Amino acid sequence: MKFTQVRHASCIIELNDIRFLVDPILYKKNTLSPVEGGIDQKNPLVDITLNENILKDINYIILTHLHRDHFDPNILEFYGNNISIICSEEYKEKLLQLGFNNIILVKENIEINKIKIIKTEGKHGTGTVGEEMGKSYGFVMNTINNDCLYITGDTIWYKNIKNIIEKYKPNYIIGFAGSAIIKNTHITLNENDIKKILENAPEAKLILNHMDAWNHCFLTKEKLKNRIINANLLLPNDGETINI
Repeated sequence: MKFTQVRHASCIIELNDIRFLVDPILYKKNTLSPVEGGIDQKNPLVDITLNENILKDINYIILTHLHRDHFDPNILEFYGNNISIICSEEYKEKLLQLGFNNIILVKENIEINKIKIIKTEGKHGTGTVGEEMGKSYGFVMNTINNDCLYITGDTIWYKNIKNIIEKYKPNYIIGFAGSAIIKNTHITLNENDIKKILENAPEAKLILNHMDAWNHCFLTKEKLKNRIINANLLLPNDGETINI
């Protein structure tokens, strides 16, 4: 597997020579309003550093959900309306309204180029905040070489994450971290959640993103480097590619 960090949750995954772009957002630095309760700075906090040609050289887009820090409607202009988008079925109408016309819906699972893609659910916060945040999905991707990748999507640690790890035994996990906070409620993986994943998937490589780019994500790569020492924990910088 080849992994390239773009920015925030946006990343490129290469499996079986197929390149998947996860949750693309192309906004320029400081062009969106800050999330209430975060630091007083407009989003995104940084610009994309990845070469535009690399960013365009993809086969499919994977969408976990449609929050503004995971989906940018302006990708229509960048990729064209025929770009293949893999997502949960409830996003179909919105994407069609925006002008996208090549939507690959995942009700439970699909197969693309001998890669089985299985939809999973996350828990995007607790209590009333969790209800307000709505559904957030992840995906398990199995190849014919028995490589297995789990993309958590926006979630906190809860029983279903443990069940997914036990059922599919992923070699690689992409964790959406940052300990994002809304109304004093954490809605993405925090330090304790990350430790739980490492404990429950001791053989897997855990690649973390969703940090250092949005004003309500308080857990930074620098903090994690000093707090969790684990050979299986990878913290790629924006624009960095990892071959595993």
